Amino acid sequence: MFLLLLSGSLYAQEQVFNVQRYCIDEQPFKKGECDTVGNEYSFVFLDTQKRTVVFFLTATKMKYKIVDSGVFAPDKNYAFYTLENEKGQVEMRINTQNTKIEFLYPNTHVYLTVGKSTKAVR
Repeated sequence: MFLLLLSGSLYAQEQVFNVQRYCIDEQPFKKGECDTVGNEYSFVFLDTQKRTVVFFLTATKMKYKIVDSGVFAPDKNYAFYTLENEKGQVEMRINTQNTKIEFLYPNTHVYLTVGKSTKAVR
C-alpha cells in the first residue's frame, strides 16, 4: 500500500519548464518558420494533480484547466493536453524528453524549447 501511495505522489506533482527559446507562428502557418522569436522570461507550470497549466510568455500570463490528456496518437513521443480557459480551448503537446512544448491555438502556434533547468517540484 505504501509503495502505491509513493508511486502516485511521484506522478502527481508540479513540473516547471524553463523556456530557453520560443517561436510563434501566426496564420497562415508556415512549417518551420517563426513570425516572432525570443528568449525572454518564459515558463510553463504543469500541475497534473490540480489539473492546471500556467504559461508565462514574456509579459503575458495564461491560466488553463486540463480537460483531457493522453499519448498523442500520431507521435507516441508526445503527450497531449487539451486545455481550456475563458477564451476557449488550446492543445498543448510535450515530448517525452521534456525539451519541446507546443501550444496550438486556432490562429497561432507557439513552439517552445525547454532548457536543462526543467525540474519537478514536490
